Amino acid sequence: MCDPTVLAAVSIVGSLAGGAIQAQGIRQDADANARAEERRAEFAERQKEVNQTQASFERKRTMDQLDRVLGFNRAAGAERGLSETGSLSDVADDNAFEAAQSIEAIRYRADGERDNLTFEANTARERGRSYRKAGRIGAAGAILGGVTGAFTTLGNAYYGSDPLKPQQSPRQKPRVF
Repeated sequence: MCDPTVLAAVSIVGSLAGGAIQAQGIRQDADANARAEERRAEFAERQKEVNQTQASFERKRTMDQLDRVLGFNRAAGAERGLSETGSLSDVADDNAFEAAQSIEAIRYRADGERDNLTFEANTARERGRSYRKAGRIGAAGAILGGVTGAFTTLGNAYYGSDPLKPQQSPRQKPRVF
Protein backbone atom coordinates (compact mmCIF):
# COMPACT_ATOMS: atom_id res chain seq x y z
CA MET A 1 0.00 0.00 0.00
CA CYS A 2 1.15 3.56 -0.69
CA ASP A 3 2.47 5.83 1.97
CA PRO A 4 -0.30 8.17 3.29
CA THR A 5 1.93 11.16 2.54
CA VAL A 6 2.10 10.19 -1.13
CA LEU A 7 -1.68 9.75 -1.24
CA ALA A 8 -2.15 13.14 0.42
CA ALA A 9 0.26 14.78 -2.06
CA VAL A 10 -1.54 13.21 -5.02
CA SER A 11 -4.87 14.36 -3.61
CA ILE A 12 -3.55 17.90 -3.12
CA VAL A 13 -2.17 18.08 -6.66
CA GLY A 14 -5.42 16.63 -7.99
CA SER A 15 -7.49 19.24 -6.12
CA LEU A 16 -5.35 22.10 -7.42
CA ALA A 17 -5.27 20.76 -10.98
CA GLY A 18 -9.01 20.07 -10.94
CA GLY A 19 -9.74 23.61 -9.77
CA ALA A 20 -7.48 25.08 -12.46
CA ILE A 21 -9.01 22.95 -15.22
CA GLN A 22 -12.54 23.75 -14.07
CA ALA A 23 -11.66 27.46 -13.96
CA GLN A 24 -10.30 27.29 -17.50
CA GLY A 25 -13.47 25.57 -18.70
CA ILE A 26 -15.68 28.17 -17.05
CA ARG A 27 -13.69 31.00 -18.64
CA GLN A 28 -13.79 29.39 -22.08
CA ASP A 29 -17.55 28.85 -21.83
CA ALA A 30 -18.07 32.46 -20.73
CA ASP A 31 -15.86 33.76 -23.55
CA ALA A 32 -17.74 31.67 -26.12
CA ASN A 33 -21.08 33.01 -24.87
CA ALA A 34 -19.72 36.57 -24.87
CA ARG A 35 -18.45 36.20 -28.46
CA ALA A 36 -21.87 34.88 -29.52
CA GLU A 37 -23.52 37.95 -27.98
CA GLU A 38 -21.03 40.23 -29.73
CA ARG A 39 -21.94 38.57 -33.04
CA ARG A 40 -25.63 39.16 -32.28
CA ALA A 41 -24.85 42.83 -31.65
CA GLU A 42 -22.89 43.10 -34.92
CA PHE A 43 -25.75 41.43 -36.79
CA ALA A 44 -28.27 43.89 -35.30
CA GLU A 45 -26.05 46.82 -36.34
CA ARG A 46 -25.76 45.47 -39.91
CA GLN A 47 -29.50 44.82 -40.05
CA LYS A 48 -30.11 48.39 -38.92
CA GLU A 49 -28.06 49.68 -41.87
CA VAL A 50 -29.88 47.36 -44.29
CA ASN A 51 -33.26 48.54 -42.99
CA GLN A 52 -32.30 52.21 -43.36
CA THR A 53 -31.15 51.59 -46.95
CA GLN A 54 -34.36 49.73 -47.70
CA ALA A 55 -36.47 52.53 -46.21
CA SER A 56 -34.58 55.07 -48.29
CA PHE A 57 -35.28 53.01 -51.40
CA GLU A 58 -38.99 52.72 -50.52
CA ARG A 59 -39.26 56.50 -49.99
CA LYS A 60 -37.61 57.17 -53.36
CA ARG A 61 -39.84 54.60 -55.06
CA THR A 62 -42.93 56.28 -53.54
CA MET A 63 -41.79 59.70 -54.82
CA ASP A 64 -41.09 58.26 -58.28
CA GLN A 65 -44.53 56.66 -58.29
CA LEU A 66 -46.10 60.01 -57.33
CA ASP A 67 -44.24 61.75 -60.16
CA ARG A 68 -45.51 59.12 -62.62
CA VAL A 69 -49.11 59.48 -61.40
CA LEU A 70 -48.95 63.27 -61.56
CA GLY A 71 -47.47 63.11 -65.06
CA PHE A 72 -50.13 60.64 -66.17
CA ASN A 73 -52.89 62.86 -64.74
CA ARG A 74 -51.48 65.97 -66.45
CA ALA A 75 -51.24 64.12 -69.74
CA ALA A 76 -54.77 62.74 -69.40
CA GLY A 77 -56.10 66.19 -68.48
CA ALA A 78 -54.29 67.88 -71.38
CA GLU A 79 -55.60 65.23 -73.74
CA ARG A 80 -59.13 66.07 -72.66
CA GLY A 81 -58.48 69.80 -72.80
CA LEU A 82 -58.60 70.31 -69.01
CA SER A 83 -56.55 73.00 -67.32
CA GLU A 84 -54.33 72.18 -64.36
CA THR A 85 -56.79 73.83 -62.00
CA GLY A 86 -59.98 72.67 -60.36
CA SER A 87 -60.57 68.93 -60.10
CA LEU A 88 -57.24 68.04 -61.76
CA SER A 89 -55.44 70.10 -59.14
CA ASP A 90 -57.50 68.46 -56.38
CA VAL A 91 -56.56 64.99 -57.65
CA ALA A 92 -52.87 66.00 -57.74
CA ASP A 93 -53.10 67.33 -54.19
CA ASP A 94 -54.75 64.11 -53.01
CA ASN A 95 -52.03 62.04 -54.68
CA ALA A 96 -49.31 64.18 -53.10
CA PHE A 97 -50.98 63.85 -49.69
CA GLU A 98 -51.19 60.06 -50.02
CA ALA A 99 -47.53 59.89 -51.06
CA ALA A 100 -46.53 62.06 -48.09
CA GLN A 101 -48.45 59.74 -45.76
CA SER A 102 -46.76 56.70 -47.29
CA ILE A 103 -43.35 58.29 -46.89
CA GLU A 104 -44.10 59.18 -43.28
CA ALA A 105 -45.26 55.60 -42.59
CA ILE A 106 -42.03 54.27 -44.13
CA ARG A 107 -39.98 56.68 -42.00
CA TYR A 108 -41.90 55.78 -38.84
CA ARG A 109 -41.47 52.04 -39.45
CA ALA A 110 -37.76 52.45 -40.25
CA ASP A 111 -37.21 54.53 -37.11
CA GLY A 112 -38.99 51.93 -34.99
CA GLU A 113 -36.95 49.09 -36.47
CA ARG A 114 -33.75 51.10 -36.01
CA ASP A 115 -34.57 51.74 -32.35
CA ASN A 116 -35.43 48.07 -31.77
CA LEU A 117 -32.20 46.89 -33.40
CA THR A 118 -30.16 49.44 -31.43
CA PHE A 119 -31.74 48.16 -28.23
CA GLU A 120 -31.11 44.56 -29.30
CA ALA A 121 -27.44 45.31 -30.06
CA ASN A 122 -26.93 47.12 -26.76
CA THR A 123 -28.62 44.30 -24.84
CA ALA A 124 -26.46 41.69 -26.57
CA ARG A 125 -23.31 43.65 -25.69
CA GLU A 126 -24.45 43.89 -22.07
CA ARG A 127 -25.10 40.13 -21.97
CA GLY A 128 -21.61 39.57 -23.37
CA ARG A 129 -20.08 41.69 -20.60
CA SER A 130 -22.16 39.80 -18.03
CA TYR A 131 -20.99 36.44 -19.40
CA ARG A 132 -17.37 37.53 -19.13
CA LYS A 133 -17.85 38.80 -15.58
CA ALA A 134 -19.64 35.58 -14.58
CA GLY A 135 -16.80 33.61 -16.15
CA ARG A 136 -14.21 35.44 -14.06
CA ILE A 137 -16.24 34.92 -10.89
CA GLY A 138 -16.89 31.24 -11.70
CA ALA A 139 -13.21 30.67 -12.48
CA ALA A 140 -12.17 32.30 -9.21
CA GLY A 141 -14.68 30.10 -7.37
CA ALA A 142 -13.32 26.96 -9.03
CA ILE A 143 -9.74 27.89 -8.13
CA LEU A 144 -10.80 28.68 -4.57
CA GLY A 145 -12.58 25.31 -4.38
CA GLY A 146 -9.45 23.53 -5.60
CA VAL A 147 -7.24 25.36 -3.10
CA THR A 148 -9.71 24.68 -0.28
CA GLY A 149 -9.79 20.98 -1.18
CA ALA A 150 -6.00 20.88 -1.23
CA PHE A 151 -5.75 22.53 2.20
CA THR A 152 -8.40 20.21 3.60
CA THR A 153 -6.46 17.19 2.39
CA LEU A 154 -3.22 18.67 3.72
CA GLY A 155 -4.83 19.41 7.09
CA ASN A 156 -6.30 15.94 7.36
CA ALA A 157 -2.94 14.37 6.52
CA TYR A 158 -1.05 16.60 8.93
CA TYR A 159 -3.38 16.19 11.88
CA GLY A 160 -3.80 12.47 11.41
CA SER A 161 -7.45 12.24 10.50
CA ASP A 162 -6.64 10.89 7.08
CA PRO A 163 -9.91 10.15 5.30
CA LEU A 164 -8.15 7.38 3.38
CA LYS A 165 -7.28 5.46 6.55
CA PRO A 166 -10.03 3.07 7.73
CA GLN A 167 -11.59 4.35 10.93
CA GLN A 168 -12.59 2.08 13.80
CA SER A 169 -16.25 2.28 14.68
CA PRO A 170 -17.00 3.45 18.25
CA ARG A 171 -18.98 0.25 18.98
CA GLN A 172 -16.21 -2.02 17.87
CA LYS A 173 -13.84 -2.94 20.71
CA PRO A 174 -10.22 -3.62 19.92
CA ARG A 175 -9.30 -7.28 20.16
CA VAL A 176 -6.88 -8.23 22.82
CA PHE A 177 -4.86 -11.44 22.32
